[in-house]
Amino acid sequence: MFIFTTRTMYPSAKALANSLTEKLGRKVYVTTNPDTTLRGPMIRWGSSALLINTPTNISSGNSYEFVNHSSNKILFSDIMARLSTPCVEINTGIPEWFPVVIRRTLTGYGGAGIKLCRNMDEWAEFGDYYWSYWRDLRPELGVHIFNGKIIRLFKKVRDSYLDNEEFPIRNASRGYHFSLVDVNNYPKLIPFVENFYEKFPIMFGRMDVGWDYNEKLYRVIEFNTAPCLTNNPDTLEAYTNSFMEVL
Repeated sequence: MFIFTTRTMYPSAKALANSLTEKLGRKVYVTTNPDTTLRGPMIRWGSSALLINTPTNISSGNSYEFVNHSSNKILFSDIMARLSTPCVEINTGIPEWFPVVIRRTLTGYGGAGIKLCRNMDEWAEFGDYYWSYWRDLRPELGVHIFNGKIIRLFKKVRDSYLDNEEFPIRNASRGYHFSLVDVNNYPKLIPFVENFYEKFPIMFGRMDVGWDYNEKLYRVIEFNTAPCLTNNPDTLEAYTNSFMEVL
C-alpha cells in the first residue's frame, strides 16, 4: 500500500503513512514519483498527477479528477455554480458592488496575494486580477469530512490580542487560527455537508465554509484534498481511523 502525494504535501502524507503503518501492522509507503513501481492500494493525497504505471489510476481515496477540480480555484468555483452550491465565486471584470477581495495569485495559501478594495478607485489598480465579492461570513469553519461525514470541525478565530476588523479576511497572515468546536453547535452544517457530498462525492479532505450572515446560508470557500496533519495529532488520528474503516 502507498500514498501518492506532492513534495509540498509530503510531510502530512508521511505522518498519515506512519500512523497507518502502526495500525495496519504493515508498511505504508509514500511517493511523489508518478513513475512509481509501488503496487497495492493507493491513497491519493493532494496530487492530481497521473501515475504512469497505473493505467486506471484507481485509488482508495480521491480520484485525480476530483483533486484537480478542487485544487483549481476557478474550476472549483464554476463547478459549485453548476451544482447550485453556494460558494465564494471567483470573478473577472468590473464589480457591481464593493468591497471585493483581490486575488493576485490563485495558488498561494495563508492569505498570499489577497487585497481588500473598498471602492472603484482602490480596485482600479488591480483590475486585471481575479477577485471575489467580500462576504460577511461568520463563522468561518474548517470542516474535515470523510465519505460525507464530519470527522473534525474547527472555527477560525482571531488572536486575542488583536482588534476586530471591519472587513475581516480570515487567514493566518492576519492573525487568525483554527480552534476546535463541537459540530452539534452547528446543526445546519450537517445537511449542508451531506448535500455537498451528494453532488460532489469527494472522499476526504477539509472543506472551508462560511455562514453568510446576510443571506443566511453556508457558502463553500474552498476544498483542500490534503489537509495538514503534522500539527494536530487528534486530526491525524481521525483520518487514520477513517481510512482503517475502508481499507
